[in-house]
Amino acid sequence: MPIISLSSFKGGVSKTTSAICLASLFCDDGATLVIDADLNRSATTWAKPGGLPFQVCGEKEAAKLMRSHSFEYIIFDTPARPNDAEVEDLAKGCDLLIVPTPPDILSMDAMALMAKSLPQGTNWKVLLTMIPPPPQKDGLEAMSALKLQNYPVFSRGIRFYKAYKDAVASGVPIYKVRGGKLAWRDWTAIKNEVIQAVKG
Repeated sequence: MPIISLSSFKGGVSKTTSAICLASLFCDDGATLVIDADLNRSATTWAKPGGLPFQVCGEKEAAKLMRSHSFEYIIFDTPARPNDAEVEDLAKGCDLLIVPTPPDILSMDAMALMAKSLPQGTNWKVLLTMIPPPPQKDGLEAMSALKLQNYPVFSRGIRFYKAYKDAVASGVPIYKVRGGKLAWRDWTAIKNEVIQAVKG
C-alpha cells in the first residue's frame, strides 16, 4: 500500500489538484484513497458532487476507513505551510513525498527551503506545476534550473489549463471535462516515473 504525500511551504502551488490527479491516475490499478488533511478541505469540496472514481476522506476518518477497506494507494494531501517538525513527520510517514512547484521565483524559493528541511534519506521529488503555455519559457527555464542544482525532479511538468477549474466545478477527474484530455496527457506521461519513484 504505497503512501504518496504532497506538501509545500507555499500555498497555491496546485497541491490538491496534484493529489486528485494522482488518485485519478492510480485508481484504475486498485482502490485509492485521498486523505484530505488541508484546512481548506479543497479535495473534499472537489469530491462532494460524487463524480470522482475514488474515495476522499478527512484525516480523522482515515484510520477507521483503512481498517474497513483495502486500498492499493494512499494519496495524502497535507496541510499547507508545515513547520520543520511536521515536514520530518511527513517525510517519515510516506513512501514518496512530492513537492509541487510552479515555475515562479517565490514557489521555487519555497521548494528550496523545504528541501533543506527534509531529513537525510527522504525519498522525494519536485513536480513542476501550473506551467504557462508557449511562447512563455518559464517551465523550460525552471526545469533546467532544477536539474542544474541536482534537485530530484520529474522529467515532465504539468501545464496549466482552464480545464482544471472546470473539473473542480463539476466534481470530476480532469479527463472528463472539455479540453481535459490534453491536460490528462501530462499525468499519464509521468505515471511510470511516479511508480519507479515510489519504489525508491
